[in-house]
Amino acid sequence: MADRQLIGRIAIAGIVVAALATCVVLLNGGEEPRAETVAVVGEPTEAAPSRGPDRTITRTLSQPRPVSNDWRIAYELAGTGTATVVYDSNGLGLVHQELQVTLPWRKELTWKNTGTPPTVQLMGQGEGAVECRVAVGGAVVTSEKSAPGEVATCAGRLAPS
Repeated sequence: MADRQLIGRIAIAGIVVAALATCVVLLNGGEEPRAETVAVVGEPTEAAPSRGPDRTITRTLSQPRPVSNDWRIAYELAGTGTATVVYDSNGLGLVHQELQVTLPWRKELTWKNTGTPPTVQLMGQGEGAVECRVAVGGAVVTSEKSAPGEVATCAGRLAPS
């Protein structure tokens, strides 16, 4: 039984080899590849010019910075002494509170531009009068000054860019 299986496998292998040989002959058009001949015409009359040493030139290419359309937010609280500060920390309404901060106070944040302008919120209450300012990309978008001991509130929705 084992001899019959071996003979069958050898027969199949022979058929595969014959089929491959036939494909090669058909693809080559039945012709053997020819070597091309090169004709040399004349001899050089002069010696080749001498070559100087190779030089390596190195240049540093500056990569363009990707343009960011994220929101750059700057919160500022002006005044003297200390204050309690409450502000939106991500543009999604999540407020953050800091107690007894020394004035003047400034916080810079970067928020992802989701396509919908976020709402900015900053509130400060100090010992004396305080003034709050919110700037986006360096331009002040809202500001307010309080009377001594009162709360200064800067809030609003940013304009679309």
